[in-house]
Amino acid sequence: MSAVAILAGPIVLSGYLVGAVVALWLTREDEGTPRPADLVVEAFAALAVSTAAWWAIEQVAPGSGFSRIGYFSNQVLSAWQSVALWSGLAVVTGICAPVFRRFHGGAGLAPAAALLAVHYPWFLFATVAAGALALGLTRSARLAKGAAIAVLLPTAWLGWVLEWLPAWGLPAGPEATVWSMVLTIVLGTRWWHDRPLGAAY
Repeated sequence: MSAVAILAGPIVLSGYLVGAVVALWLTREDEGTPRPADLVVEAFAALAVSTAAWWAIEQVAPGSGFSRIGYFSNQVLSAWQSVALWSGLAVVTGICAPVFRRFHGGAGLAPAAALLAVHYPWFLFATVAAGALALGLTRSARLAKGAAIAVLLPTAWLGWVLEWLPAWGLPAGPEATVWSMVLTIVLGTRWWHDRPLGAAY
């Protein structure tokens, strides 16, 4: 496992730097709403780094020939799955808080949604449903985003408690819940700092 430990840190750090570079490349001070193409690039960057991390750790992790065991172990992730999750989250963090732009970047919703679609589809479904409901009730895109972000962590926790088994993706469990908590903090912090001047929320 020492090889996994040695590689995991640089891979996750590289994920953050990739996100920060993407944010530097795409985000402009004078632009308001991001272009659809920018969101696609952000989502692709998160998935590409996550996939590369999965592959790299799977090559050095002991028992990589039995890589499918991780899928059938209840609520337990393999080393490569874990590093893939956290490196993808690092990309989202880099996009939301790029060091090259004084930690002021994009919303991070597109890459986060891409990661959820691949790894935790039920979580994505719950967040989209909450956002759509909030949008219908309040007619506020900002409040809809806040509702979607707020629902993520409770959904992950329920998935752990109820032992949800998704049709695809990774099993819900303790690491999924901690990962969702950190993702909620990253997205929520960006959402809060982007509030209009004088807004109470």
